[in-house]
Amino acid sequence: MLRRLLLVCLLAVSSASAFAQDLLIARQAFRTCEAEAFIALLIARNAMHLGDTRESLLANPSTGERQAAMINEVFDEMSRTGSKDHGGYAARKFYQCAKREGLGLTENPGAAVCLARHDIVFFITIDRNKGVPQAEALARIKRFLGNSSNAVYPPALIDQLVPMTYRVASMDEDFLLRRLVFETCLFPEEWKAWYEATQRGK
Repeated sequence: MLRRLLLVCLLAVSSASAFAQDLLIARQAFRTCEAEAFIALLIARNAMHLGDTRESLLANPSTGERQAAMINEVFDEMSRTGSKDHGGYAARKFYQCAKREGLGLTENPGAAVCLARHDIVFFITIDRNKGVPQAEALARIKRFLGNSSNAVYPPALIDQLVPMTYRVASMDEDFLLRRLVFETCLFPEEWKAWYEATQRGK
């Protein structure tokens, strides 16, 4: 199901009706907060799990003022609490942005899980870019996440996301896939309404 939805969205994302564009997940403020959460997730994952240092992340040429603030916040939190919850950090940034942008969202503890599921796409993308065969990448990610909770990384979702990630052909498609994983997980009804409105607008 998820695979089919991505393929449809890649064709229909630019053809949404006016009604679809008024829905939560299509609002610019929501997209801003979503993107901010994705950046926070990447920073927190690199700091908490991939061994990047504060200095190396701050020295990245793409690091702007907001990213630098997140980097310092993540490392300060790690020093203070020992946290390794990259999904939780990104979820907090999402809801902080949502409050700032006046989206009126009620915090859902499931947001951390929905964001952490991006790990599947992240690590599979690395293998794809290295030329690892898809079947081998699937076996590798299952071994890598084997000791993690199935509630966070359901095996059926891994089976769906691996071929979808290998099908991605551009940065725009990669971002759309990450959006799809997050939105269908945390906002399934809103995403369904957007999808149906998009189809009606054709």
